Amino acid sequence: MIKKILLSVVILFFMLFGVIAWGLYLMEIEDHYGDLQEIYFQSKDGDLIINKKTKQYGIITKNWKRANIITKENDTLDLYNFIYSNDKAANYEVFRKKGILKIHHFDFEIILELQRKNLIETIIKN
Repeated sequence: MIKKILLSVVILFFMLFGVIAWGLYLMEIEDHYGDLQEIYFQSKDGDLIINKKTKQYGIITKNWKRANIITKENDTLDLYNFIYSNDKAANYEVFRKKGILKIHHFDFEIILELQRKNLIETIIKN
């Protein structure tokens, strides 16, 4: 009987720890990205993102708590820094294509042409 009670308490402790850890993880993402957390959660590695204000584009790469953008110049920018230039949010759009995108073969006009021909799917638009 004592073993069952002890086992139940240990299981409840680990469940409570897991819920708290998950909440802190989500809070970390929300604190860093704010309104951009939708991009973090809905995008996948290899998605294409464009900043319509600066006409920059790049490929999204994600790890467990950050989303980075690899640009054509092989710069790696944080998602927040890519979207917010001069502390003002820019219009952005996230695309997904089946297969691998090679960023060195694109420019801004080719991306817009692929969008018009429906060869890339819009995931998020602002």
